[in-house]
Amino acid sequence: MRNDSARWDAPGPLRFSSDDLTIQDVTLPKQTWVSGTDVLARYRDQLVTWPTVVTAETYALSLRRDRVLLIGETDLAEGYSAETCLAVSDVSDAYQVIDISGPAAFQRLCHGAELNLEAHSASVMRRAFGADVMLYRHGHATTFRLHVARALMQSVFRQLIG
Repeated sequence: MRNDSARWDAPGPLRFSSDDLTIQDVTLPKQTWVSGTDVLARYRDQLVTWPTVVTAETYALSLRRDRVLLIGETDLAEGYSAETCLAVSDVSDAYQVIDISGPAAFQRLCHGAELNLEAHSASVMRRAFGADVMLYRHGHATTFRLHVARALMQSVFRQLIG
């Protein structure tokens, strides 16, 4: 049988550092999808859109008009609730998260995505480096947080550092 183990990097911590760019893993307490027709109105105070800079510990990423991704602990029960008309799913293991920071962070992201800090958007969803990602600024204007499907993160990471 052929051994293909050397063809792919083993999963592990994602870290990269240069004079003007730092990329590192982020561990979030919880990532929860919440879907429903009025979900944006329910989370209006916590809602993050592009290119807002997030400074809160818990917040809601606007994905589309009927879905948000809650970051942080929540007391919502998983499943569908007829009472609230919301569907809730814990997706903490589905997305790997990295922070990209430094003076060259935005320029590096622009190599794999069409981005404009002057163009406001109601959603943090973007197509970057061949994958659908959630991208927003976190903490500082030059720090970007990227949520990528776990299975695609290695490819996105390699393109970011390449």
